[in-house]
Amino acid sequence: MTPENRKLTSETLLHKRGIRINLQLPLTESDEEVRLRSSDEVLRRMVALWCVSGAAVDAGQFQRMRGYIAQHGLAGWLSAQEQGFLSGELSDPAIHEQRAWFAQRKEALFFLGWCAGLVKKLDLPGAESSLKSLMSLLPQQAEAPDRLRAAIKLRSRREILGWADLLYRLHWAVRHANLIGKPVPGNLDAAVVQQWHQAVNWMIGYDDEDDWDRVGTDT
Repeated sequence: MTPENRKLTSETLLHKRGIRINLQLPLTESDEEVRLRSSDEVLRRMVALWCVSGAAVDAGQFQRMRGYIAQHGLAGWLSAQEQGFLSGELSDPAIHEQRAWFAQRKEALFFLGWCAGLVKKLDLPGAESSLKSLMSLLPQQAEAPDRLRAAIKLRSRREILGWADLLYRLHWAVRHANLIGKPVPGNLDAAVVQQWHQAVNWMIGYDDEDDWDRVGTDT
């Protein structure tokens, strides 16, 4: 599918859902411009997101996730911000304040689970996602992430680029509504949109950025 066709498909869907369209937004990347992340890269990023979001959602898991990273020597799988979070202490007010942000990372994990072929279907990001379909594949106790590694079957470039275009336009609509003081359109969840947008931009190597902490979500 061409960038022009992806733009038209996205705008048609937004129109049907009553979500504002910015016809001036440019085309997104063509197939030839994109190198999708490898299965191994997706595995490492999913494990990192599982650790930080799990530690953030449940304080009781904070030490467990830190111990898991140390036991398997996975510190290099974490971004600088993730390492800073997991190396801190929950009694530190700064770390405590970061928990809400890192808890949202489960949305990026969910979206990458779809990219990895582990989530069957995506709907528009209008509510908090359930990780139920991924839980049996994520490491249990202290085991290595071998089951997750074996299960990953990346989706096609066409599917992923379709969502990259759609999330780009959805995120613009969410930000525009915020700027003009209107409710988020189409029953979208702004936090979920942002996390999915960052995840898909990382997946397609947007702006040639490899640092997860710096992957942009420009609109």
